[in-house]
Amino acid sequence: MSKIFNSVFVNYLTSVGDYFFGNHFMNSIKEWNRYDLLSEQELEDIQQKRLKKMLQHAIETVPYYQKIKLPDTAGNSLTDFPVLTKEMLRFEKENLVSNRYNTATLKKNFSSGSSGIQSYSYTTKGFSYYNQGLQNHWYLWSGFKIGDGVVQFGISPNRAFPKNIKDVLFNVHYVNSFSISEPEMIELAELIRKKNIKYIIGYPSAINEFTKVVLKHGFSLSLNAIITLGDKLFAHFKKNFELAFSNPKIIDTYGCAEGLLMACSNDTAYYNIMSPNVFIEIVDDANKPVPDGELGHVLVTSLTNFAQPMIRYKLGDLAIKLPKEKYPEKRLFNYPLLEKIVGRETDVVITPNQKKLIVHSFTGIVEYYPEIKQYKIIQEVPESIIFEYITDSNFDFSEKTLQEIKSKIDVLTDNSISVEFKAVDYIASTPSGKPQIIESKIK
Repeated sequence: MSKIFNSVFVNYLTSVGDYFFGNHFMNSIKEWNRYDLLSEQELEDIQQKRLKKMLQHAIETVPYYQKIKLPDTAGNSLTDFPVLTKEMLRFEKENLVSNRYNTATLKKNFSSGSSGIQSYSYTTKGFSYYNQGLQNHWYLWSGFKIGDGVVQFGISPNRAFPKNIKDVLFNVHYVNSFSISEPEMIELAELIRKKNIKYIIGYPSAINEFTKVVLKHGFSLSLNAIITLGDKLFAHFKKNFELAFSNPKIIDTYGCAEGLLMACSNDTAYYNIMSPNVFIEIVDDANKPVPDGELGHVLVTSLTNFAQPMIRYKLGDLAIKLPKEKYPEKRLFNYPLLEKIVGRETDVVITPNQKKLIVHSFTGIVEYYPEIKQYKIIQEVPESIIFEYITDSNFDFSEKTLQEIKSKIDVLTDNSISVEFKAVDYIASTPSGKPQIIESKIK
């Protein structure tokens, strides 16, 4: 009876929320349920129609594209548009927003900063709920149902109203991924066992730190699924998850903080590209397309965010599209496939009191300081870190910024680690093409 009540209650709450927020959430889930049933050709037709509509919208309403005077063919050719970089997002700002929208009414999305360069974009509130619907659609692929008990590893240091109310109503047990100690992880394992929680959602690097504690102490936990997001899911993470949690289904998602949900794994080793939502190009260093099966830079075009059209946006990721001749004969869906998303392993800063800080521990702080253009955390000894940074001349910078950042790091580390700030002119990229946020030299 309790499960029936929970399901009815959750559906009621969701319906009430949709009434106030324009039906975007539930309609999004229903829409993606329909897309799951379509053929390759039907999905491609939807993508091409939306792409043409988005390009024309950008030409007619976005000041930046009007300023640079695109070729007459631009409405029909994506490659006539310039590649959009994080630097351009920072410099052009509101010039990239459609003149049909007022930025005062839009949601401002700061990039996570995991590439080391800060930027932001705009979306409507309705689009945010549409994205939440798509994200929850991915969760449903795992067998998860809204209202099922779930542990969520997130990056909100203070889970405040209304999110904390949502957590209670929707049976979400929120864990702060910024810093979590081994005793806290042991308590979490006991909570999962006691409440028979079957799902974990969050950053794979944070979940892996929890998993190592589970394996170390020999806890017997069984999960139905782990859904990963936000950073790279490495093969050894998956092996740890399978060993610690009795071979759960592992769903890995691919998106970015600018409001782009791009791809998700499910029944195969590959990633389903959400082609009604995005158009993905894989290009070489000169932004020319590479053949499927070859490594290249990811350019993504949003097909649904009309407030700020993100066209040929260069994320800083490398990926490989799966050649059509290698597509599995039997697969659940007919979306195009990414063979591999290339990234780097997220290093972990370990404090003297054995707290582990992942990359999002720092991005969650620095993203609110646009005067810091790029940064890197270097740890050579357990007692200290070096914070290299490059300032942005477009913003006012003062020592107060560093003092505030240090204060927030002190809170995370319980004042157990010293921070040395070092202004630099250049931060080298990794072989994957992305600046490295954390470099740990501790074996």
